[in-house]
Amino acid sequence: METTTRSELKLPNDLNYLRIVRNYVADLGALAGLPQADIDQLVLAADEACTNTIEHAFEPGEKGSFTLRGEISPSTLTLSVQDQGLPFDPTLAPVYAQPMGKEIEEVSASGLGLFLIRQAVDELQWVHHGREGKELRLVKHRCQTDVTEALPPAEIAPFKEDEPLAPPQEYAIRRLRPEDGIRVAQCLYRTYGTSYPNEDLYYPERIASMNETGEMISVVAEDAAGQIVGHYALKRSGPEPVMESGQAVVAPAHRGRKLMERMRTFIEEEGKRVGLIGIFGEPVTSHIYSQRTIESFDSYPCGLSLGLAPRSIQFKKISSEPLAQRESCMIYFKHLTADPGPATVYLPPQHQEILRRIYAGIGAPPTFCSPEVARSKAAGPGKVAVSFSRSFGIGLIQVKEIGADTAVEILRARHDLCDLAGAEAVFLELPLAQTGTPALCTFAEEKGFFLSGIGPRFAPDGDVLRMQYLNSEIDTGLLKIYNPFGRELLAYIEKERARVGATD
Repeated sequence: METTTRSELKLPNDLNYLRIVRNYVADLGALAGLPQADIDQLVLAADEACTNTIEHAFEPGEKGSFTLRGEISPSTLTLSVQDQGLPFDPTLAPVYAQPMGKEIEEVSASGLGLFLIRQAVDELQWVHHGREGKELRLVKHRCQTDVTEALPPAEIAPFKEDEPLAPPQEYAIRRLRPEDGIRVAQCLYRTYGTSYPNEDLYYPERIASMNETGEMISVVAEDAAGQIVGHYALKRSGPEPVMESGQAVVAPAHRGRKLMERMRTFIEEEGKRVGLIGIFGEPVTSHIYSQRTIESFDSYPCGLSLGLAPRSIQFKKISSEPLAQRESCMIYFKHLTADPGPATVYLPPQHQEILRRIYAGIGAPPTFCSPEVARSKAAGPGKVAVSFSRSFGIGLIQVKEIGADTAVEILRARHDLCDLAGAEAVFLELPLAQTGTPALCTFAEEKGFFLSGIGPRFAPDGDVLRMQYLNSEIDTGLLKIYNPFGRELLAYIEKERARVGATD
């Protein structure tokens, strides 16, 4: 299995050193096996990022330095530009739209830098490290063979809609082995075609490497002939003690055998074994089937993400046409332990009732602190992480530590994500264990963010308050919600969305 390699350059804030940047990134791209066209784009993006740092992160005439890091993993090439200079000023990079009928070289450079960066990479991440400075990460997926390239057409032909059930037999439920990746991808493609929303499962190498690194924990169902006929997984998005459940598929001929239930039971035991506190899932709202399934595993709704996924997602046997709007997803949570440990939360007074009801539903209630205690003001710089997914068209702002500058950083991040990166939905996570969250929630509402639920143990120090900002139209009347409390939560969120909409 290929390992992750890391390297870095520390360079002075001098434009004359950009040639070193360009050569370094070109060599990393070649080592990562990227096509030359992608390497050229990435070199240009890194050049723009470093130029922005040199020209705007330091006072005029100030001598300083910045660090450029490169990380090649089995699935991605990540470039990181970090400095301890001035905060990024979004007014220096106005909204850019390429004029119709013109090549990039023919148009003004106003706003062009971040436009080129966004076009060159699959993910963008901004991190405000507080006193340690700020960082821009550029993530590019490496070229990997997908299942359609790895297997002949006859072996990936779609399962028939009227596929007869396989004979009764014994199934083995077990952890995925590296060699299983190709058969998992085959099962997924034959079942869903290209409509499955998680592209990772189409790439056998990616499935294997993510399981090797612990980013994913996969369980498979194997039939009597040794074929993979089911898959279920947990996926990790950070160091927090929770993982997301999903990436589920069962071949049509083997449905009705409770394979999904057996894989879920197995995966929960694996979660406990690796020390997880809980599991969350994000079933779609264009139909109720996945909500009903996740609820059968004793999960409870704790939030709703409007416009989480693009319209292009399709669902076999449900719809073969593009969705009428971006897909919205419920958030369900289940504790894996009866005693997840002590937790303290500072709830915004205006949302106390609905949030306490969420906590009552998911169990293991925390200690609720008085709103009066939460009025103390934060001092010093905070820490904020921001990421943008180009494939999903969404942004995420994660407040790690609340500081005196956090409100400004949230506004800056919203601008970057909506106006520069083109995010259609932005999600904001505030740490409920920190006293400044109630006041920060009120500030965010004044700027158009609205409550969307709770993320249990989504932060290193505990739970998060989930808020979001929509940069696209969503008709909540089209959403299908299975759980009665989920429908109440939707009504509450829609009321809050209307309330804050006139404030920004």
